[in-house]
Amino acid sequence: MGAWSTGRWISIGVGVVVVVLVVAGILVATHWPFTRGGVVSAVERAFASTVEVQNFRVTYFSPGCVMEGITFRRNSDDGVPPIARADRVTIVGSYAGFFVFPKRISRVKVEGLHVFASAESERAQKEASAGGEASKSNVVIGEITADGAVLEFASGENGSAPTRFEIAKLAIDGAGDDRALEFHVVMKNPTPPGEIRGDGRFGPLKRDDVGQTAASGTYSFAHADLGAFSGIGGTLGSTGKFGGVLEKLDVTGSTDVPDFEVDRSGKAVELKTHFAAVVNGMNGEVVLNSIRAEFGKTSVEARGEVAGKPNGTGKTVSITGTQAQGTIQDWLMLLAKAKKPAMTGAMNFQAEVRVPPGRRSFIERVELRGDFGIGSADFTKPDTQKAVDNLSKVALGGKQKDDPPPVDESMKGHVEMKNAVATLTDLYFGAPGTVAHMHGTYGILTEKIDLHGNLRVDNKLSKGTSGMKAALLKVAESFFKKRKQAEIVPIKMGGTFSQPTYGLDVIP
Repeated sequence: MGAWSTGRWISIGVGVVVVVLVVAGILVATHWPFTRGGVVSAVERAFASTVEVQNFRVTYFSPGCVMEGITFRRNSDDGVPPIARADRVTIVGSYAGFFVFPKRISRVKVEGLHVFASAESERAQKEASAGGEASKSNVVIGEITADGAVLEFASGENGSAPTRFEIAKLAIDGAGDDRALEFHVVMKNPTPPGEIRGDGRFGPLKRDDVGQTAASGTYSFAHADLGAFSGIGGTLGSTGKFGGVLEKLDVTGSTDVPDFEVDRSGKAVELKTHFAAVVNGMNGEVVLNSIRAEFGKTSVEARGEVAGKPNGTGKTVSITGTQAQGTIQDWLMLLAKAKKPAMTGAMNFQAEVRVPPGRRSFIERVELRGDFGIGSADFTKPDTQKAVDNLSKVALGGKQKDDPPPVDESMKGHVEMKNAVATLTDLYFGAPGTVAHMHGTYGILTEKIDLHGNLRVDNKLSKGTSGMKAALLKVAESFFKKRKQAEIVPIKMGGTFSQPTYGLDVIP
């Protein structure tokens, strides 16, 4: 009895297993998703594209398939460049995933992916999406990897090479319709070259309006070589976070360039910034709500935008900045070629800066308009400062001395810069007993000075001098405009910023 009972239960168990296997086989046969036609059709619906596959084979031990030589096109015309290619796509599922809803795929591995993005392909995508509501796949993918992928954006400029992003690692978790996915990416930024790491969430995808797709996360940008931009140099690092939708991402972060320099002057300063911006991830335009830049003892507050112009190519940077605290020597260390700044003193300014796109160096493309003031200033070159000290001494009614007491100078004016030449108007330079009012130009790259104007002194200069110099000044006084004890002397300033020259500007 016991043996018969045991055998009976074994038979029943075997029968049940057979029935289950038969039923499972029927279900798998009728629900098998990994057919060539089924997979290609699903991919075409998901990407609104025509998909070509050179080789296709099914795997059964781990249910799935392998596709090789995949090409994505916006339509079936072979003459139209493809939007993407992949060497191999491996899809791995599970038998249990057949019987749940939505269906689940364990992982998808994409090898040799190369995506080509252009304005034409984006327009075609919108037209395809506008043709009707895309069908949903009802499939959730556990993990997608696409290490070694390449993403290229057509520049839209005649003869210009596309912008190329090399993606070292890309992992996407939880991909599926009507749900947000998580992403982790490590990639090379083309300009300036450096490494970007990003982690965050993306989706669910808005097929009818991709720009309204939600995205959030954090990023880091390391080892970025600013030498890729003409006129500046240094290695940039940046961290920050972002959130919003693709067309309007709020981005906050900071940057640090420990060796920033302009025009390869050989003098590096540490430049730090903190910023808050709104980025359009669809076209790369940026609204800079606030920027705070710091170097040396100087800090600058600014705001602006990076945007394309109608009927133009490239993007133009437009910034309005204010410096409430800082020093002139910080700027001279950054911009001037001389090893030692020619002047020291507190400085403030308000300026509008515009940098259009182009092949010229950064300094040659900068357009600037603003007002500045320098207080408690001194020249670092002893001979120059001594000449100013003596001028002040004589202007106050004293005698010229070999060792005059030091005085502080002040300077203010309006400046407009274009093509690396600064045009100065209403430039006032003052020291005790004297004020110069001048106008002219200063070459940023050449450091050449060409200024003309008038010097007003409280007392006649000839009273404080002797010998031939006094005689020449007395002769020149007939050309000067006088006012009580004061006199106005036409003067000029030339030479270079590091070695200026001064003289009377009297026209016979």
